[in-house]
Amino acid sequence: MHSFDNIENQRILLSFLNWGKGHLSRCIDVCRRLERQGNTILIACEEDDFTILNSYIPTVEYLPFPGYPFSFQGTGDFAKDIWKSRKALSDFMRWEQNEVERLVIQYQITCIVSDHRYGFFSKTIPSVFMTHQINLPINWWQQPAQWLHNKWMRKFSFIWIMDDEKNSLAGKLSRKGSLKNAAYIGHFSRFEKQDNEKTIELGVCNGPHPYNQQLLEQLIGNKGLDVIISSISGNDSRIVHPGSWKETDALFYNAATIHSYCGYSTLMDLKRLGCKGKLIPTPGQTEQEYLHRLHPNFDFSESSGNVFL
Repeated sequence: MHSFDNIENQRILLSFLNWGKGHLSRCIDVCRRLERQGNTILIACEEDDFTILNSYIPTVEYLPFPGYPFSFQGTGDFAKDIWKSRKALSDFMRWEQNEVERLVIQYQITCIVSDHRYGFFSKTIPSVFMTHQINLPINWWQQPAQWLHNKWMRKFSFIWIMDDEKNSLAGKLSRKGSLKNAAYIGHFSRFEKQDNEKTIELGVCNGPHPYNQQLLEQLIGNKGLDVIISSISGNDSRIVHPGSWKETDALFYNAATIHSYCGYSTLMDLKRLGCKGKLIPTPGQTEQEYLHRLHPNFDFSESSGNVFL
């Protein structure tokens, strides 16, 4: 199970981090490809997230499972917000691991796949930690966070790195170094590759609350946008509230430029869609600040000659 492509005919229990919607979005493609390889997928998540995933893949099974108990204050200090939630997170991860063991027995699971949920593993069957961040984008005084990250990853049988080793989107974040149980699995996006006329300047209000509210205010101030996709309300006639993600997918396929936060899943979407991005980092999110420096132009259009296409 070290290689993604070699997993066949398994009963897979999969869950993803509830940090915005990027992890959910990329797991649509993960599930789609695993199903094509003859696997049965059971999704452990909250009901609203499953409704979105199920609209793309009707055959996956649903197991109700809570998201991680943390919230953001919107001040731009991500580290402080997580530190304040450390006790609740630690307690939850212990509960999570015990609950996974129960589900493994009840549903005859043969493999676990966790998209960056540290407690979502089994001690009895192969368990995979899926991430694009082997190395956290932190300062030297924050090294204890990297030590803890390494400790938690070691609880898993294998690590799937969501990047391409030769054409990397994550840069130094995804370098596996001497890790023996890690393998690159490529890039994933819920979008299919299509040839569409790209004419729309599209604003996408993404990110966890309350950062999405801050972004919406910036998008409303951009008079060059044609449409703004947002799940939260705003006073602007360009805003559309999708009843489902699939209702607005056509806007993405016809976008010349996407304006949003620069999460890693957004980068993979730009690559698959073959369009440009006008992206900004979520305030205080060091990973996105690094990605913004790494890809200053965010141009994956055919005319760019970008090596990632």
